Amino acid sequence: MAATEKPMRDLYQKLSAAGIPSGFAKKTLPSWWEDEVAIEPAGLQQAQIYFARTFNIELRSLVDECQPIRFRVISRKYKLSKDVTEESVAASANYVTGIARVALALCPGTQKAVPTSAVEFRNLILEKHACVSLAALLEWCHGAGIPVLHIADVPGKKMTGLVVRDKGRYAIVLSKKGHPAHILFHLAHEIGHIGSGHLIDDGFFADEKIDSTSRDKDEQEADHYAVCLLNGANLRYAANKGRQNLNAQALYLAALAKGEKNHVDPGHIIANYGFNQERFSVANLALKRLGGPTQGGSVINQYFFSSIPPNLLSGDQLELLKAATGFLE
Repeated sequence: MAATEKPMRDLYQKLSAAGIPSGFAKKTLPSWWEDEVAIEPAGLQQAQIYFARTFNIELRSLVDECQPIRFRVISRKYKLSKDVTEESVAASANYVTGIARVALALCPGTQKAVPTSAVEFRNLILEKHACVSLAALLEWCHGAGIPVLHIADVPGKKMTGLVVRDKGRYAIVLSKKGHPAHILFHLAHEIGHIGSGHLIDDGFFADEKIDSTSRDKDEQEADHYAVCLLNGANLRYAANKGRQNLNAQALYLAALAKGEKNHVDPGHIIANYGFNQERFSVANLALKRLGGPTQGGSVINQYFFSSIPPNLLSGDQLELLKAATGFLE
């Protein structure tokens, strides 16, 4: 290996030991970057600063060859499945936190507080919209100064969602792919963590999996908040007696009718029914009948990039956000 590549080789190895693969780290550098730049001390320092910002790392631990990488000291809350460890999620959670902090730079000033009452929040949304839809929640979050991003590609194990708090201000990042109806509930759940006051210090709250059967108090509160925000009450949808085997067309029509009557997003009704009745294939077919976008992550990122003032960011920062989200104009 050429001597000019050694500084970056060592840096990549150090990141890899912290759960950040070299190939992933390289993709986060600006498009103009060449590893030969790091032969000069100033160039190496620039790479270290890029990685520290992107992966939420203490810069000193990147610079000191004798120290292992340390992520920034912040409040960390993980909600994990039984067989998932914090170590397997740490690199992903800190990467997402780093990107969220960049996004927060686009929303200067004081944020609007998330209502502590889900029903109160729902009523605010219904003043302008027919139901609490994904578009309606994204619009409210944007108006409140709370950036919402979808990042599907992470260096470690993928999470469902994460709330970041930085200098008292919040951002939300979702990672699981899915129909807008599924992503709607994930977003409502993460908003529920904010509204319920689950992150009172700067840091992150990472949901590796959203589990409605969880006995964790925070998860129960966020789940209850989400359901009430979307429905106005703690509802779990099921078919009436004698109609337990609804086909996709019947489910679609029933969801449209109930949604219009009760001001509930019909996609949420379908997804909720499919989950609670364990009829996922029927629900997925019914969701297709709704038409419109099929990927909630694309809806989120399209809204984010169409709403931000790009002049507030440097070219490198904007490029980083687009690379992280996979956004294509």
